[in-house]
Amino acid sequence: MKLQAAALLLTGAIFVGCGGSSNSTDTGDTNTPIDLPDGLTMVFFDNVNSTQYLYDTTTEQYEDMNSDSTQNYDMTGKHGNPVVWFHHTDAGVDQKIVMLSDYFDVTTTLLTYSEFHYLGHFHEENNVKSFAAHSNEEFNPANNPSETKLAALETLNADLLEQEEIRAEIATALPAGETLCNFFVFDHEEHEEGATQESTAHIALSGTGMVYVFSEADGALAQSQPPFALEGVSSCHSSMSDIVKASDYGVLIFSAQSQKIYLVDNHGIDFHQHSSWDINRFLPAGFAPTALASITEESTGAHDH
Repeated sequence: MKLQAAALLLTGAIFVGCGGSSNSTDTGDTNTPIDLPDGLTMVFFDNVNSTQYLYDTTTEQYEDMNSDSTQNYDMTGKHGNPVVWFHHTDAGVDQKIVMLSDYFDVTTTLLTYSEFHYLGHFHEENNVKSFAAHSNEEFNPANNPSETKLAALETLNADLLEQEEIRAEIATALPAGETLCNFFVFDHEEHEEGATQESTAHIALSGTGMVYVFSEADGALAQSQPPFALEGVSSCHSSMSDIVKASDYGVLIFSAQSQKIYLVDNHGIDFHQHSSWDINRFLPAGFAPTALASITEESTGAHDH
């Protein structure tokens, strides 16, 4: 069966005719609920051996994304780094997953079709929505891509550069001796003119595995609470961890070192580790991902890596 989500976003014109998810779907122990936050479609990737699984937190089902070589998202024999792209359009914000080449560095070169493998999103067919992907070759100038696709690449490059600016700002705010591993910035809320704007939380995971929370004060970032450690995490590298949105109040932090996902949220108090899940509890035994990207059913915006 296809993985489905009835309330997922409609996508724009550049997504017509993209490859959809295959029909082979597996599930773990259905007698024990996993209870990850609902509404997330997660792509786990092992950059060592190219294994890739999609997991739906609502249905608690997983799918081997490399099981069908005809699909654009098949990563067999390839290496990459999945990132989330919040694509702002006239219709709203479409959440997409871009599988970048693992060597790509936006600080040294702009993204072209040859620096990514696929661009994934939710595609509707017969009123059913499932995860689908565009091949990078659809953006190859030699293949006469549409103006919409070329414009999308320009927008993606701008967003990737903005991510690096945010990364540099957070890295500078860390205490001496710490380095930035990964980060997430909650979306700015809209406020009426003259209203007080609440500071946006910046979640940072350091190279020593500590979680720092910053807020904006007087035009700069300042720690808004004491840092804290994640159980089983003593180090972190950007290519071996990720932070994705779980809700308006929290994030999920993935660590390849511990092979766990951690829910970090606040619910009106300081951010803290709320719960954690072993990867092998809901994905096949022996699978050890190095990266995670996740999109939700919401039309929202945020910065994450």
